[in-house]
Amino acid sequence: MHKVKWIEIDLDAVRHNFRSIRKKVGNGIKILAIVKADAYGHGAVEVSKTLLKNGVDMLGIADPEEGIELRENNINVPILLLNAILPEQIEEVLKHSLGLTVCNLNAARKISEIAKRSHSSIKVHVEIDTGMGGTGVHPDEALSLIKSLSLIENLTIEGIFTHFHSCDEKDKSSAHEQTKIFKKTLKQLEGEKIHIPLIHAANSAAILDMPDSYFNMVRPGLILYGLFPSNHVSKGIGLKPVMSFKTRIINLKHLDSGSTVSYGRTFKASRPATVATIPVGYKDGFSRHLSNLGKVLINGKHTSIIGRVCMDRCFIDVTSVPNVNIGNEVVLYGKQKNETILIESSAKLIDTIPYEIVCNIGRKVPKIYK
Repeated sequence: MHKVKWIEIDLDAVRHNFRSIRKKVGNGIKILAIVKADAYGHGAVEVSKTLLKNGVDMLGIADPEEGIELRENNINVPILLLNAILPEQIEEVLKHSLGLTVCNLNAARKISEIAKRSHSSIKVHVEIDTGMGGTGVHPDEALSLIKSLSLIENLTIEGIFTHFHSCDEKDKSSAHEQTKIFKKTLKQLEGEKIHIPLIHAANSAAILDMPDSYFNMVRPGLILYGLFPSNHVSKGIGLKPVMSFKTRIINLKHLDSGSTVSYGRTFKASRPATVATIPVGYKDGFSRHLSNLGKVLINGKHTSIIGRVCMDRCFIDVTSVPNVNIGNEVVLYGKQKNETILIESSAKLIDTIPYEIVCNIGRKVPKIYK
């Protein structure tokens, strides 16, 4: 069946972005690529295969199911679960050789107990809470916890990390303070002659602006997909957007002046107009907040979404676009001829973040890999 809406995923752009990150951080730094949330909507399996071919050291995920999917598709690089899990999930994690994040002794003991029963062992990373809150061990308790963890059977401390809360903001002083706190914890471990192989803190924004946070491994997420986390980060790295979102016109209609369009009659034509219908709505991850605000590209021309975005369709004013026909390609995000609609620009328009846009689209629309 011919597709009327689809996402194009440019794996060459993933390759380019990974190599740009590698060049930025240097060959001595390992890369833990974040592929949680189906690689931010880009398709975790295909993206991971591409990263694997280009020398990625480790993959980061949020839920056990994400890791299981990768293992079932022959992704054999180390995989780290960044979230805590429930006891009933431990057996599946062990079975699929996923690394775990720990930040308390009781959880670690439970992991060890189950690992012992299944005659297996597990590698863990200890999260230090330097200010994110919610998860991680307090820096004052980190040394004691790590000493206790090192005595637990079937458990190896492979890594230690922290999570920045605002290094994508203009004022990065609090992120630098977090780095300082993390370094103090590392110094304490060094003083006790405790060696942990992998040390990581830098997310996408920190990779761009905070080289003192690289340690020996970095965690790129959004920049792998050619997107910047905010307008307050350096953009000289030369990224290429990976995702484009496209559809086709399924109907054209001529409206008289004064006619209204879509639910709530929020758009009223001030002149005779030609309106195109496209089969994309908020069920496809195209935000309802783009009603009467968003732009799309048709025949290389920017034109406006009019009226409210519906569940499964929305309406475009094509009055001033020449040569419009049913079946014409419409670009919601991406490039057409010499014009581009950026995901970051739409995110700013509706007061959200690029992460939310790509994650919302990704699971709901068929993907074409290039």
